[in-house]
Amino acid sequence: MPSSAPRRRTTRAALLFGAFALLTGVAACGQSDPSAAVGTTVRPTFTLTPQNVPDAGHEQGGHEPGRGGAKSATQGAGACQSPLLTAGLTSRYVESGGQRRTVLVYFPHGHHAGKPIPLVVDLHGSGGTPLEQLQYTGITLTAEKHDFAIVAPQGGLPLTLGKSHGYAWNVPGVPLANGQPVARNAPDDVRFVRDTIDAVSKLVCADSQRIYVTGFSGGARMASQVGCVLADRVAAIAPVSGLRFPGGCHPVRPVPVISFHGTADTMNPYNGDKTSRWGSGVQAAAQRWAAENRCGKTSTQAPVVPLVTTTAYRSCTAPVELYTITGGRHAWPGTPDSMVRGSTNPKLNADELIWSFFEAHPLGAAT
Repeated sequence: MPSSAPRRRTTRAALLFGAFALLTGVAACGQSDPSAAVGTTVRPTFTLTPQNVPDAGHEQGGHEPGRGGAKSATQGAGACQSPLLTAGLTSRYVESGGQRRTVLVYFPHGHHAGKPIPLVVDLHGSGGTPLEQLQYTGITLTAEKHDFAIVAPQGGLPLTLGKSHGYAWNVPGVPLANGQPVARNAPDDVRFVRDTIDAVSKLVCADSQRIYVTGFSGGARMASQVGCVLADRVAAIAPVSGLRFPGGCHPVRPVPVISFHGTADTMNPYNGDKTSRWGSGVQAAAQRWAAENRCGKTSTQAPVVPLVTTTAYRSCTAPVELYTITGGRHAWPGTPDSMVRGSTNPKLNADELIWSFFEAHPLGAAT
């Protein structure tokens, strides 16, 4: 499922070296009343800049230690009494499959040391990078408000889309953008996500019952795969513009799923297509998850805000919710140009909705 990386890009130099306005009044960020899940859409008002990293996210395998580059996410392993990094955004690498793989970690300001913190894994779209994903969604503001950490890993397949140079995920059984199979020696990205969860959990003192995965487009497909394969580690998933039910999926436990998809998505058509990379529509994928979660065949549809409807399966071992955005393009809901021309951008805060869903469904909770 190819996806164009977020189009709201500035230059690489601006992203990495531009003025970094720290969240002045971070305490107020958690005390004020920014948008609710349905209402005013919050977008980032600052530039995310990895600390002490000259070129974060663009060199596969991270940077050599001792040269001012990314630091190992596995350092200081052992009993986790306090996070091993400062608040804000830092670049690290994770050892996986014999390679050093790049990840960006965002740790909220004001978190109390000694208290385990929820961890959200955020997967970029095909052709994107971790930094672009965090900038695109603005999810770090939600992390500040609700006190959770984020790790944004970098896919293992270099991918060029037009003038953009980024990465894609090696999703089992999914061909490359040109239809060709992935090389046999390509990195195992499912293992990488698992290794990332293990390493970064130690780094941030993560709450093992509150590890979640979200992602956009190709990252949404990867989130679907991870939710199936790593159901014993991942409490819930939130694929955006790319929900799938992987072939042969038999998770060890029911997995709560929340997803968002636009009806005007031409990259991953809402109703599906005949390509080997996409295939069935998103409603069919939601139904498959609902069947796996023993929800039965009935669902409830309800309007949320103008142009947005939910399809919810709730009488299940784990809930499944699909937000359908009428006129929505292949985009993160609420971002500029996420709607077809002439349509008003719905007042929908996907980041808040995702976190509200995650918070309600820790690992092992009754549903």
